[in-house]
Amino acid sequence: MKTAVVEGTGTPQESTRAFADYLSRGDLDRAASCFAKDACLLTPDSTVIRGRDEIRPILRQMIAVGSRIEVQESSVVLAGEVALGTDRWVVTSSGSEGEPFSRTLTPTMVLRQVEGVWKLAVAMPWGR
Repeated sequence: MKTAVVEGTGTPQESTRAFADYLSRGDLDRAASCFAKDACLLTPDSTVIRGRDEIRPILRQMIAVGSRIEVQESSVVLAGEVALGTDRWVVTSSGSEGEPFSRTLTPTMVLRQVEGVWKLAVAMPWGR
């Protein structure tokens, strides 16, 4: 599997917006490339998924239900090569009846620079 180049990741905010854009466009490879290889993702039921290869199936599920992420706000605190971010997302996907379903999420994310590119290290899109 090849790793896509993550564009627009000069800042942590650009990295999270790139992730939202790639996922919304259904680009699994690029969405997954926004995560560090050893990243972890907290699922809606609080299961911790570790590693980019294990995160991919979760992203694939989100793409399968047509998830679209609109980043409305982004706030980041930087400490060297680590950043703590909080966003406000409106996520729209297909509901159980096939109708669009939207919800507002306030994800918390830890990002770190990996070879000059900001990557998601810890992502809690659905909160805790």
